[in-house]
Amino acid sequence: MAMPGADLLCIAVGLFIYACAVRDARLVRRLRREGLRTEGLVVANIVDRRDQSATQTPVIRFHDHQGYVVEFKTAIQGVGMGLATGRRVGVVYLPGSSHKARVDMRRQLVGPAVGMILIGTIFLGLGLVIAFT
Repeated sequence: MAMPGADLLCIAVGLFIYACAVRDARLVRRLRREGLRTEGLVVANIVDRRDQSATQTPVIRFHDHQGYVVEFKTAIQGVGMGLATGRRVGVVYLPGSSHKARVDMRRQLVGPAVGMILIGTIFLGLGLVIAFT
């Protein structure tokens, strides 16, 4: 027997994750329309070994249009992202928010929103299954 309110909690979490995905998609749309493009350098790959498989998060450094050095971690992490240390990559960022930069690659731009939609769908579906059983 499920806990009372578990269905509502799962549905709420699913809807919250959907809202985060919409927010991320809006950021990507702004980056595509208004973003400034430059070139960055992968300066490090942070390795996280919390579980059996190690994940890597590339760190990108670039100079924004005002000459400031900006470093950011990619939105997607994992093994085999193709962003080896020393590689030059395209970067897109908003003129007033260089800290919201993304690597100018399709999987780096749309991947986070797609992942959130999938996870939100799982939570929403689980909540509906709990509600109707």
